[in-house]
Amino acid sequence: MQPIIQLAIDVTDNQRAGFLMDCALRAGADWIEVGNPLNKFEGVHAIDFLSRRHPEAYLLVDFMILAGAKRYVTAARERGARNVTVTGLCPDITVRETIEEGKRQNVAVTVDLFNVPNPVESAVKYEAMGADYIMVHFGVDQKRENPGASPLQALQAVRQAVKTPLSFAVYDAEEALRAVENGADVIVVGEPLLSAPDPEQAMRAFIETVRGGRK
Repeated sequence: MQPIIQLAIDVTDNQRAGFLMDCALRAGADWIEVGNPLNKFEGVHAIDFLSRRHPEAYLLVDFMILAGAKRYVTAARERGARNVTVTGLCPDITVRETIEEGKRQNVAVTVDLFNVPNPVESAVKYEAMGADYIMVHFGVDQKRENPGASPLQALQAVRQAVKTPLSFAVYDAEEALRAVENGADVIVVGEPLLSAPDPEQAMRAFIETVRGGRK
């Protein structure tokens, strides 16, 4: 099966986010991520803004929940989002309550393994809790510090340990193709596509390459 393409709208204002959402959907993206920077700068109003702009779009809200899960899951559902993230860096009770609240409100939950000490052990634990998706994530700061680094080995190890669908953050199409080969079900991409001179063209080229597979 082809991977889901999740376009992360990691910008800081709604107008730019709306433009990039338009580009992403025209280019063929499956999911739109209301990025964490957008949440921080525009608040939950960003979810409203994007949901009204394209009511049919699948929205994932990158809340990276740390505590008080119910209010975030509720805010996402009320504004038309279908998926939220919770960070694996928070206490287990918070991850568990986010997953349970998601099931009560019919909102999928992605548990983000960003910077967790043991991704495999954590993934097994979150699968047992009932996570809908688990994300293997190498952050933008980590990428900037180590441009040649990639957590593909971690993805491989997590894929062998769990059956839960896996998300994987990438920075180019080659990395995305390798991620699919190593078990990624959802490919998450933002930069450098967001700041390309022609974002729609860059997004379309990325999506077509990943969906076309390795030649």
